[in-house]
Amino acid sequence: MNIRTPIDRARRSLVRGVLAVMVAVLAPLKAWAARNNVAFDTKLLEEGIAAIGADGAIETDRIVFKAPDIAENSAIVHLEIQSLLPQTATIWLFAEKNPQPLVAQFDLLPGLEPYVAVRIKMADSAFLRVVVKAADRFYFVRRETKVTIGGCAG
Repeated sequence: MNIRTPIDRARRSLVRGVLAVMVAVLAPLKAWAARNNVAFDTKLLEEGIAAIGADGAIETDRIVFKAPDIAENSAIVHLEIQSLLPQTATIWLFAEKNPQPLVAQFDLLPGLEPYVAVRIKMADSAFLRVVVKAADRFYFVRRETKVTIGGCAG
């Protein structure tokens, strides 16, 4: 006979709660551990692109990249990126003249709309490059943004 007392139910509830909190804490840590430290630590655009494996990326018009022509304040540059490529898995954003050119990496789960909006700092007027991995191939688009007030010094 299996009789559960209120103490047993409370103990089981506590264990379930602790497990839920552990999952909530460990999931972001797992994502952080998967971060490509080599790519984020590079000092040159070409090194960062090589570190993510996108040396032979193909330029495409299937990536919609909205960036201002002139950013009044380079500490807050608003960007929007949308991939029209099927099976988009990852989106990287590079700022050519930043001390560390790889600014952001977005890993997308299957079924998610490949759209991101982000605000970044820029060291100086520079070309911004978006690299997308879709269907195990790399694609890119770039555009120049000029800044009037500096944001991040190297």
